[in-house]
Amino acid sequence: MENTNTNLENSTITREEINELPLIRFEGPIHVIDSKAKVRSAVDRLLEEKVLGFDTETRPSFKKGVSYPPALIQFATEDEAWLFRLNGHGMDTAILDLLQSEETIKVGVALHDDIKHLQRMRRFKAKGFMDVATVAYDAGVQKRGLRNMAGMLLGGRLSKSAQLSNWAQSTLSSTQLTYAATDAWVSLKLYIRFKELELIS
Repeated sequence: MENTNTNLENSTITREEINELPLIRFEGPIHVIDSKAKVRSAVDRLLEEKVLGFDTETRPSFKKGVSYPPALIQFATEDEAWLFRLNGHGMDTAILDLLQSEETIKVGVALHDDIKHLQRMRRFKAKGFMDVATVAYDAGVQKRGLRNMAGMLLGGRLSKSAQLSNWAQSTLSSTQLTYAATDAWVSLKLYIRFKELELIS
């Protein structure tokens, strides 16, 4: 994966430029946490990490006024990803331990909405979250969506093929699993890139 841009002031990228970039995706093991029995051990493993990529996925709604709760929470290290399925079981108390941990930093893009929607499912105090879009804003980056920043800072293009798929269906496809893992992983890679550029202490 090529790291391209080092001077970020007023930097931007066009859709056409993104489409010319090579596709990047997470290629490590993906652990699907789909039962209460798996949650505690997965959370204990994740709490060993100092920094994790983070994202959520929600079943899309195509009707005005209809919305759904998050169906998936994703966490990623550089080498592994964990996908916690929420539909059918809700948010286990063990997951709250991770979402409220100040010791394990969770990095993502546009975190406010993700956190707000999770808090509608179960009340918790979000701690240890860092929005890399805020870091990008402070650095002068013009387009701060995940796909745009991946193009500018990581030199790669993210697939959007599974974005509007049904995340609440009983079995997720391999395309969905890779898409979800990649979103969390790319947030972590952006954090690492900002660290390299000394934009994060």
